[in-house]
Amino acid sequence: MQLIVSSGVKWEMVILGGEITSVDTGELEDLFQRFLTVGHYNVIVDMSRVAYIGSAGLALLIRYTNAFRRWERGDLHMAALSPAVNNLLEVTGLVTEERSHFSIYPTVDAAKAAAQKRATQ
Repeated sequence: MQLIVSSGVKWEMVILGGEITSVDTGELEDLFQRFLTVGHYNVIVDMSRVAYIGSAGLALLIRYTNAFRRWERGDLHMAALSPAVNNLLEVTGLVTEERSHFSIYPTVDAAKAAAQKRATQ
């Protein structure tokens, strides 16, 4: 897994790449936990470079989506999903035409705008 982190005024951004497997989830979980600890609840995850997510990676994304949303403090904003990731979310039923467990945006800029808006509410 490749991991790049940057910060905005009201959000944190994580750029992921490669495969997210059980071997990789520890580093990502540590990062998400640090964001929660310091009160950074709006996190954008650029998924455009992710080729594969294993069950452990998917479970981590679900768990931290719920953690960032707790008490309506923020959200995990997923942006620019690769076709493989989008297909996985559809196959697992986490994303359907009627609903989505995640906040998903077609571009990183759209996710930034949503995170900025969410942070000012």
